[in-house]
Amino acid sequence: MIMKRLGRMMVGVLILVSQTGCWDIKTIQDTNYFTAIGFDFQKGRYIVYAQMLDFSSVAKQEGGKAGQPPQIWVGREEGATVNEAFNRLYKTTQQRVFWGHVSAYLFSREALKQGISKFMDGSVRYSETRFTQWIYSTDESIEAIFSVVPFFNVSPMASILMNPIENYHQLSFIRPFRLYRAAALLREPGYTLMMPTLSIRDDAWKKNQKPDPKLEVNGVYALGKNNLVEWFSDDQFKGDRWMEKSTARSPLVVYINGKPVRTVSIQRPKPRITLRKGGNLIFDVHVKCKAITIESQETVDEDSIRKQIEKQIAQEIEETFKQGKNRGVDMYQLEHILYRQDFKQWANLTSNGKQPLEGYQLGDVQVDARLTHSGMLRERVHEQQY
Repeated sequence: MIMKRLGRMMVGVLILVSQTGCWDIKTIQDTNYFTAIGFDFQKGRYIVYAQMLDFSSVAKQEGGKAGQPPQIWVGREEGATVNEAFNRLYKTTQQRVFWGHVSAYLFSREALKQGISKFMDGSVRYSETRFTQWIYSTDESIEAIFSVVPFFNVSPMASILMNPIENYHQLSFIRPFRLYRAAALLREPGYTLMMPTLSIRDDAWKKNQKPDPKLEVNGVYALGKNNLVEWFSDDQFKGDRWMEKSTARSPLVVYINGKPVRTVSIQRPKPRITLRKGGNLIFDVHVKCKAITIESQETVDEDSIRKQIEKQIAQEIEETFKQGKNRGVDMYQLEHILYRQDFKQWANLTSNGKQPLEGYQLGDVQVDARLTHSGMLRERVHEQQY
């Protein structure tokens, strides 16, 4: 019995001795971390940008406001391929680079013309890379975009570039996309991806009476077949917010006789697009939504307000459709809807997706708005009626 116990103890000791332990572990200070990647294409050369942050500023943010502006490094290299450009960049990173903290990819217009798959192929093959990064386009300097600091000297991880979702929930205008969703949609037949565009505004905020630049989503690049790349401003694209199910809340100023009489918040619109029967490519739109009064300039009866809300939303939907149709862009993914609802007709009209859909029209646009939260205004209108 004793010999058996001794034997077990010896086996246990041998197992412990044979363990390698953590002799090759890398500490935080021995690793550099890419946090955002930018892509450009100029004169036949692939250009890459990499942002690195001082993560001590991120730790300060959790414990309170940082006292000093966060330290930001932006690297730039170029090569005959994307991978060659990154390998050139590695020569000056001093330490091993970890890709697991990359939170955003940013593309220039010239990069978009080449097709984003040419830039992403090597990145998505790498085991440290995930598909959850936010994906953007820009017409401005990528280096300048990566160098913008949010308010209160907090880490750029709190900017729209890295964390857009909370800002979008408060003001739903242009939907942000993660890489995995963008990659999936670009593979869908007849789908046009609307990639948000970042710009730098230096006239909205001042810090101690000096301009304090901040990031802004100011439009979209439409990415379609045959490397189609077209830019639309947020004003040209404003009808899309009513066709987007992810819209949480978006403001609408209601005008009657050219005067603003009410400001409402449109919440959770429910759009439905159907192909009209009869062979013609006419798509009817029906949108249901809830409108909450957030500001009142004039006393107007609720029925008039509701009808005007429905009219303005319908007009914005139609205007955005026209903006795209005039430039050959399918703003509401009508070709994809045809693919879903009538595959045979889609296949015949597009040669199984090889040709873009033509001759489609926007039919009836019906909006049903439910006005709520009128508060004391509703009581005053009833009193006046009596």
